[in-house]
Amino acid sequence: MSGADTRVSIAAHRSFPGDLLDGAMPNGDSGLLVTSGMSDFAGALMAAERDHSEVLLAFTPSVPDVLELLVQSRKTRPEMGLVVAIPGPANGSLGEALMAGAHEIVILPAERAVVASAVQKAVARVSTAAQAEAGVDTRSPLVVVLGPKGGVGKTTVATNLATTLVARGRRTLIVDLDLQFGDVGLVLGVHPERTIYDLVTAQGRLDGERLAGFVGHSADGVDVLPAPARPDQAEAVTADKLAEVLDIAMAQYDVVVVDTPPAFTTATITAIDRAQHAVMIGTLDLPGLKNMKVGLETLGLMGFDRDRVVTVLNRADSKVGLIPQDVKKVLAATPDVSIPSNRSVPRSLNAARPIVACEPKSAPAKALRALGERLADATAKPQPKDG
Repeated sequence: MSGADTRVSIAAHRSFPGDLLDGAMPNGDSGLLVTSGMSDFAGALMAAERDHSEVLLAFTPSVPDVLELLVQSRKTRPEMGLVVAIPGPANGSLGEALMAGAHEIVILPAERAVVASAVQKAVARVSTAAQAEAGVDTRSPLVVVLGPKGGVGKTTVATNLATTLVARGRRTLIVDLDLQFGDVGLVLGVHPERTIYDLVTAQGRLDGERLAGFVGHSADGVDVLPAPARPDQAEAVTADKLAEVLDIAMAQYDVVVVDTPPAFTTATITAIDRAQHAVMIGTLDLPGLKNMKVGLETLGLMGFDRDRVVTVLNRADSKVGLIPQDVKKVLAATPDVSIPSNRSVPRSLNAARPIVACEPKSAPAKALRALGERLADATAKPQPKDG
């Protein structure tokens, strides 16, 4: 046991399947110190308070059984992380657990290492929230670009956003978190001599100087940390290492832009946890709008304020039988930014240069520049008052 072990209280419902519990229960090699274990949920909360536990790990057969515990814990010990472990398959009620206060949810069966990782992520979320509430987070803003459906234009939006921020005088890094098939380097004309994989697997201490040695530079001044060169290298970019990379980047740059894969992966969630702003992208078709809506709802369940999200409708003038009223009906709101279709977009991609730089007078460039300027204003640091 190490003195740095995370203190965890266990609450296991009386009717929880024993075989699942045995396989998922943390042991002495997990970096966790189990301070108490009880089958009575109310008693488990009191034991967690008594033992000053950093996390309460609840094994529950169903979400309704644990809701009261979650709500009460957030009232009495808001500084404690809450992890819910539940037998699979997952169902729609998981949203209730998130809204009630769970920081992480584990679907069982799962290995002990997965449960231990969820506990550590819960600790990190509580710590980050406490820092933000205390106003002591001095890191620069991070903008995460999201789109739960593939092919909606996330990379196009992210690269043009980063280029616009640079044009506004912001030193900007774009991080490609589509770890298996990322194209940020290709789209910006940056040959990936070194990637995020090389950075996290390099020997020595990771700091700002080390980070600088692994970034490329676009013709328009954007610094780029490319995705791994091969899909099999993605596994090396763990949540812990990624969190360290993002924290260092936020200390070194004025703004960090993160391009993501079309899913809420562990890497995506790690970026969302550190983001001050999010861009959610959809397209003018029912699957694209549906996934955009689901993405917005998921951000809400994760506690990401809606006023920090900019919605973008890409290819907004496509003739596909949908009209603006249809979009508003699905999303319950009008998109903040609409980007029209134009042949200049694929031309810019093939030229490996953002459209805001190579065809600035085109309609898509104007819309993308407006998005960039909106985020530039949102991420501007307050200027000190005279006197």
